[in-house]
Amino acid sequence: MIKNYIIEILIGAGVFLMLIYSSDPIIYPDSGRYLKGNLFDPPFYSSIINIMLLTFNNLNSVIILQTLFIGLSIIYFVKTTSIKFNLNISTKILVSLFLFLPIIQFYRHLLTEPFSYAFSLLFVSFVLKLIFNFNHKNLIWCSIFVILLLLVRNQFMFLYIVILLLYLGIFTLQNSKKTFTLLALSFLSIFLIHNGVVNLNKYFSKNSLEKKNLLNSNTGIFFFTYIDSIYISTNQDAKLFKNKNLSNTLTIIFKEMNERNALVKHYNGRGHFGLSFKDIDSYSQPLLENLAKKENNDVVNLKKEISTKLIKANFKKYIKHIFKKSYDSSWLFVFVPFFMVIAGMRSFLKNKSCFSLFITFISTFALANHSIVYLFGRVQPRYFIYTDFMLLVIIFITFTILLEKKIK
Repeated sequence: MIKNYIIEILIGAGVFLMLIYSSDPIIYPDSGRYLKGNLFDPPFYSSIINIMLLTFNNLNSVIILQTLFIGLSIIYFVKTTSIKFNLNISTKILVSLFLFLPIIQFYRHLLTEPFSYAFSLLFVSFVLKLIFNFNHKNLIWCSIFVILLLLVRNQFMFLYIVILLLYLGIFTLQNSKKTFTLLALSFLSIFLIHNGVVNLNKYFSKNSLEKKNLLNSNTGIFFFTYIDSIYISTNQDAKLFKNKNLSNTLTIIFKEMNERNALVKHYNGRGHFGLSFKDIDSYSQPLLENLAKKENNDVVNLKKEISTKLIKANFKKYIKHIFKKSYDSSWLFVFVPFFMVIAGMRSFLKNKSCFSLFITFISTFALANHSIVYLFGRVQPRYFIYTDFMLLVIIFITFTILLEKKIK
């Protein structure tokens, strides 16, 4: 009897011990965005914090909720993969422990990572069920967790492409008008609900947050592309801007960054961009805020204008910089899913099997996540936990299945 619930017991005990050890939240600089609210962030995590504060009047309740949710998601993922791939008890235990490892480090973070990790596990679980058993229930749950991921982090915008490719694969397997209609309705629902909730949140929060966020925002796509654009450019590029105040501000920024060896021409190996990122951000932000006041503009628009023009003028250097981001960080997790995508697609086109579609999906999921971070963000390990741990688990399960078949 106990053997049937060994995974629930292990994960439950682990979650209980962590919460007993501490449920005090760890506050990061980014935590303020979720505590105060931000027009450029999806509303889910801020809403959870507000609900828990209203109900329990402390942030410990948020930590307890997100930790319990992660525990439940690991259990569900392991049970789902166990049923679909007929895993033995030792494999289930190893998978559970491996998926549990990252939460030991971040379960107390007052950031979106815990919920993102939990939702990713549940999303992949229902995708697996949907591929092998296409029905209304699995499709609805899959759609729900896509929406939740989109409402947790802007980073998950890549899911639109992943879901589109997944649905095309499922339609190829099912090949019926009913399937096409259901998949089309699901995709349309995801798009409408996600954008509807985001726009409603912006509308209701606009009066209290707009001025502050537009002036001081350090979030959104243009915050990151701005850093990249400054990094790859030189002092001569300041002349591209006709606005003298903007041109002079950029000249000051380039001069200082050049003296700090924080531009790409001073690249000296791995880690250079990470250090430069902090210098560019901390030094230029006050200058851009002052310029925004003078120009009766906002920082977001200034960063948009700067990044667009500088990247266009230095496009080859920008593309090279994106590849360097990959090399400087976790390049292995780009090459591995890339070759898995190729192998999975070849097998799917040839055999039309559910397993090859799932391999294609999980590798595309990981590859798309890495790509969006390299393009629009600063590379940090915590941005990859949602996909990389599951990718490794699926590789491990695949090898386990193949070895067991070979032995038999």
